[in-house]
Amino acid sequence: MAENLMPRDGAIIFGDLIGKLDMLGVPCDKCRRDGRYRLSRLIQDRGRDAKVTDWLDQITADCPKRAMVSWHDRCRARCPDLPKVL
Repeated sequence: MAENLMPRDGAIIFGDLIGKLDMLGVPCDKCRRDGRYRLSRLIQDRGRDAKVTDWLDQITADCPKRAMVSWHDRCRARCPDLPKVL
């Protein structure tokens, strides 16, 4: 039995999405982000055991709406396709 290199802590990893998604969309209605990322490239760059939440935190780190005081104005970049495939 193979062990994960990174602790999962119940998180979704890119390997969970193999065969389920080709592209991972990351929209946000607050900051107008609307990115699409090829899963094969994400796995190549970050590894199949990388957590989707860690990656999402990294790509939104420079968003000016991320640290807003008001919860209503904060960046809400998410991966809406994940619940459909898991």
